[in-house]
Amino acid sequence: MNKNNTGEIIQAMPKIELHLHLEGAFPLESLLRLIQKYGSNEVHNIEELRQKFVFTDFAHFIETWYWKSDFYREPSDIEDMAYSTIASLSLQNIIYAEVYFSPFDFIKPQMPFPVVTEAVISGVRRAESEYPIRIGLIADIVRNHGHETALARLDKITQYQNEVLGIGLGGSEKEFPAKLFAEVYTEAQKRGFRLVAHAGEADGPNSIWDALRLLHAERIGHGVRAVEDPNLMEYLRLNQIPLEVCVTSNLKTKIFNSAAEHPVRRLFDYGLLITINSDDPTMFGSNLTDEFNFIANEYNFTLPEIKKLTQNAIQASFAEDSFKQQLTLKNNEYWNSIGVKE
Repeated sequence: MNKNNTGEIIQAMPKIELHLHLEGAFPLESLLRLIQKYGSNEVHNIEELRQKFVFTDFAHFIETWYWKSDFYREPSDIEDMAYSTIASLSLQNIIYAEVYFSPFDFIKPQMPFPVVTEAVISGVRRAESEYPIRIGLIADIVRNHGHETALARLDKITQYQNEVLGIGLGGSEKEFPAKLFAEVYTEAQKRGFRLVAHAGEADGPNSIWDALRLLHAERIGHGVRAVEDPNLMEYLRLNQIPLEVCVTSNLKTKIFNSAAEHPVRRLFDYGLLITINSDDPTMFGSNLTDEFNFIANEYNFTLPEIKKLTQNAIQASFAEDSFKQQLTLKNNEYWNSIGVKE
């Protein structure tokens, strides 16, 4: 099958995404409108905004993340961002996504935690009501906000537990290691939250081990540096612990210097339960459709392997079993309809 057909198949296929930051997936035009609304000396048009999202390293990415977040200053800004982001996902044929959101990045005196959180929920649920997509929300308690107040952040999130299925831990791995957050993860588990943590991105295999042993994470965000530790690779394979792999993200933040260095093919071939994700698609210029096209072209992932990656995402998701069965049925129906077998 030629590459043109492959691209069409990838475009049309039902997709599941598990590692997507709501605040990094906004349509670029929506942020430009806010920048024009509030004013900026750095950005005056869409091209300057694109250039703003060219990163020198991971620290520069984090710095730019906070710069961008400062333009969300009213509840309507947050709700519109959430709504337009979920709508844009549906247009890629993403039918289910588990989406990280970081309410603590947006808190201001005029916008306390409940206002931010309810604006996110309102925007997401409004998009769900208008588009054929379902969303699970994961609240990121964010390493960079410190471990001292992490339990207080969990208490705030718990008020919305009927809308939030899990907690995550993004931010700077090296500066704020997993061990600092062991207590809050233990408490979150007691309260019934699903557990996921970023690890093995800007830091090495020990960060993944700590996320597993100290945080009891059920899924690992990124996890790509597991390739540096054969024992960890085998542990992940035997226990089928999901890794949320984000190839373009890792290249744009200079975790790997070239596509050839990225271990996505090695991880898959070794038998790990990996999923393909876009992380912050607007900031990295690559959505989930682009990611699948990239791995097909760069690493020779075949259509049966892409089908398997989608099934991996269904298996690794925190959706209830009955909904997973529906997703599996849709996945199989699509691939069977175009004659793609295992």
